[in-house]
Amino acid sequence: MSKRIGILALCYTLFLLLLFLVSATSGIVYFLLYFSAFAIPVLVALFMTRQDEGQGTKYLSLEKNELKQVIPLVPLAVSAVIAISALTSLLIYLSTGRTNSVDLGNSFILALLRYALLPAVLEEMLFRYLPMRLLLPYSKRATVLISAFFFSLVHHDLFSIPYAFVAGIIFMAVDVATESIVPSVIMHFINNALSVGMIIFKDNSAFAPTAYIILGILSLISLVTVWFGRKEYKKMLATAFEKGEPVGFSAEMLLFAVITLTIAVISFV
Repeated sequence: MSKRIGILALCYTLFLLLLFLVSATSGIVYFLLYFSAFAIPVLVALFMTRQDEGQGTKYLSLEKNELKQVIPLVPLAVSAVIAISALTSLLIYLSTGRTNSVDLGNSFILALLRYALLPAVLEEMLFRYLPMRLLLPYSKRATVLISAFFFSLVHHDLFSIPYAFVAGIIFMAVDVATESIVPSVIMHFINNALSVGMIIFKDNSAFAPTAYIILGILSLISLVTVWFGRKEYKKMLATAFEKGEPVGFSAEMLLFAVITLTIAVISFV
């Protein structure tokens, strides 16, 4: 499994390099390189592990009964990610006075497509599907933790790393339990869509309270649903952390952490 972790580290480093190239472009070139930044690492990893046949489209679909079980988890997962994000931003602001300022333009539809839908699909393929293909046969727990490790650090932003790690654990745990990336695509999109709305409509005094009230009500309903079905949910999520082959921090993981954290600190300063 250590070899496959090294492959992941290589692919995510390649992803970072391609993203830096993307940032220097615009227009149609930007979108072509943007898609390539996600597609190339996935193709490289699949090529390097091409001896693993028989998986086909595994992890890309979800059965209807599993979808019904996942739906109540969505508001709870999104609420948890938003709470960690808000807490991180608050702590950074209180300690440094820095705030996270993001400009998404003026078009809600374009921002929703670019910053919610595309990342929800492309990032889940790269950070959930790929680790599941490479690591899940060896250890479910390692798949969850290692994917969250890479997903958080690849953001190379001190505002994003903490909540991305929490989101990575939640998203992958549900995916591993259902053996599908569909749940994380849904949760990722809703989380990003709310973030986009908060930024685009920051001057609208009614948007944020309304969104949070709706999310709170849905979370309460979901909490009740999960409580009554707690035996099934406990059994489902417990499978996501089943032990397998033991794994520790590899040299590739440590090198990746050094690179991304250095970028995060430099960018922050």
